[in-house]
Amino acid sequence: MERERIVHPDSPDSDAAFMAEALELAASTPTRPWPNPPVGAVVVRNGRVVGRGAHQGPGTPHAETVALAAAGGQARGATLYVTLEPCNHTGRTPPCAPAVAASGVTRVVVAMRDPNPQVTGGGCRHLRENGLSVTLGVGAAEALELVWPFAVTEGFRRPFVELKTAVSLDGRFAPPAGQRQGAAPVYLTSTESRCLVHRRRRWSDAVIVGEGTARADRPRLDGRLADGLPGVPAAEPVAVCLDTDLSGSGGLGRTPFLVVAGEGARRSSNLAAIAASGGEVLFCAERDGRLDLGAALAALHARGLRALLFEGGPTLSAALLGLGLVDRWRQFVAPMVLGEGVTWPSAPVGATAAAFILTRCETVGRDAMLVHDRTSFAAKLDQVSR
Repeated sequence: MERERIVHPDSPDSDAAFMAEALELAASTPTRPWPNPPVGAVVVRNGRVVGRGAHQGPGTPHAETVALAAAGGQARGATLYVTLEPCNHTGRTPPCAPAVAASGVTRVVVAMRDPNPQVTGGGCRHLRENGLSVTLGVGAAEALELVWPFAVTEGFRRPFVELKTAVSLDGRFAPPAGQRQGAAPVYLTSTESRCLVHRRRRWSDAVIVGEGTARADRPRLDGRLADGLPGVPAAEPVAVCLDTDLSGSGGLGRTPFLVVAGEGARRSSNLAAIAASGGEVLFCAERDGRLDLGAALAALHARGLRALLFEGGPTLSAALLGLGLVDRWRQFVAPMVLGEGVTWPSAPVGATAAAFILTRCETVGRDAMLVHDRTSFAAKLDQVSR
C-alpha cells in the first residue's frame, strides 16, 4: 500500500509541491471549462492534503469551494493552494474570496492574479483585509499557460486562435504529391511532437483544416494520442473543415464533423453527400470569392466553440497570419530537408505576421518547437504574479 506523502508545511518546497497538485487537478477535468478558466485547489493541514477541488465549467462550484467543502472542519488553521486568485465578484456563482475568508484557513497560496484588469487583485486584497496571509506567484508560469486562451481574449469575448504548423528545415509542409502513398497522412514530425499536438487538441473546442488538407489526408482531428495522459480533458474537439464552395464532399476521418462554407454554396450539389457522410454545414460571408475568415471565426464562436486550433496547410496558415487573426503560433521544425514539395505561398504573408513574440523554444522528440505569441507571455506573467 502506497504511503501518504507528508511534507514540511509552509516551506518553499512544499508550496511548489502542493501547487503542482492543484495545477494537475485544474488540468484533468473531463471537459474543457471554457469560457471559464481551469482552476484547481487543495487544502493542506499539517503537511497533508485534506481537501481537493477543480472547477468543472460555467455554473458549477469553483475549485476553492469544492476543496473547502471536502476539507470540512479540517480547513480551520489550514493552508489553501489555488491556481487562480479567488474571485470577489458575483457571476453565475457567489464570490469565493468571502467564503475563503470565512472558512477558517489562515494562509492562502495563489499562483496568479485574475488576468481580467477589472478584477485583478480584488480577491487577494479581500483576503488580506480579513487577516489571512497571502503568498502570490507560486507556479505562476504554469498557471498562466493553463489559462492563456482565457487571459488573452478577456474571457473569450472573441475566439482564441492557435495555429500549428509543421515544416522541414527548408520550409516544406509535405513532400511532392508523387511521393505520397495513397490518402494516408504524411508526418514530418516525431511521435512526441504529434502527442503534444493531440494534447493541444484536447484543450481546443475545435480543430480546423482547409479543404486541401481534408482532401489530401482525411484527418481525424482527434486527441487519441493523449488518451490516458494526465493534464488533458477527456472530451474530443469538434472536427472542422473550411470549404468555400463545398467542392470537397469526401468529409473528414471521423464523424460527426462541421464544414464552414460560403453563402454562395447554399445550393451546392454536394450538400446531400456531406450530410450522408456525417457532416453539418455552417454558412458564413465570403470575401473576394473565399471564406471571410473573420466571419468564420465569429460563426464558430457563436456556436460556443471558443478555443480554436488550426492545423491547415500553407495557404490557410498564411491567410490567418496575414489577417492578424492568430493569438499563438506553435511551429514545429523537423530535422530533414525535402528539397521540393508543398511550401509557403509566394505572396508575402503580411506585416501583421511580424508582430509575434517568441515565448519559448524547446526540443520535442527530434524536432524543434517554437511558440510565438501575439501578446507577450513574459509581460502578462509579470502582471499577474506580483
